[in-house]
Amino acid sequence: MNKQNLPVVKAEMLIRKPVHEVFEAMINPEITSKFWFTKSSGRVEPGKTLEWEWGQFGVSDTVDILEVRTNEYISLEWKPGDLKTKVEMEFEPHSETSTLFKVTESGFWDSAPAEDEKLEEKINLMLGQNGGWNLVLCNMKAWLEHKLDLNLIADHNPKAAVK
Repeated sequence: MNKQNLPVVKAEMLIRKPVHEVFEAMINPEITSKFWFTKSSGRVEPGKTLEWEWGQFGVSDTVDILEVRTNEYISLEWKPGDLKTKVEMEFEPHSETSTLFKVTESGFWDSAPAEDEKLEEKINLMLGQNGGWNLVLCNMKAWLEHKLDLNLIADHNPKAAVK
C-alpha cells in the first residue's frame, strides 16, 4: 500500500484574523498557552526540541520542530501515545482579515490498517487526536477573535484534570 493512501487526521478552521496573527499564535508560547498547552520551553523555531506541558493534566511531550516557513507552514514530530507522528500546519490567507488554518497529523500507520496488530489502539488514538485538534482550533478561534477562554482543553476531560 502506498503510504500516501494511509489514513491521517485532518482538521481545519477559518479564523477571522490575518495570517500573520494566526501564525504568531502558533509559534509564540505566550499566545499559544492561552488556548492550548499551558507552558513551552521556547518559541517554535526550525531545529528546536521543545517541551510542551499541559499543566491541567500533569503531562508533557517533547516536540521536534522540523520546518517553519513564516506565515505559511510549520511541521513537527511528537509522540502521542506510543507512536511518533508528524504534524503539519498550513496557514492560508482567506482574505486580508482571515486565515484558513489546516492541521494534518500522519504517521499512525506503516502498512495497511487492516494488517496492523494494533488496529483498535491506533484507531482510538487517531479519533482522540482528531477530536483534540478540533478542540484546539475552536479554542484558538475563540481566543484570537474574541479573547474568550472557553477552557475547552481542560474541560473536555475533567476526570483527567489534576486537582
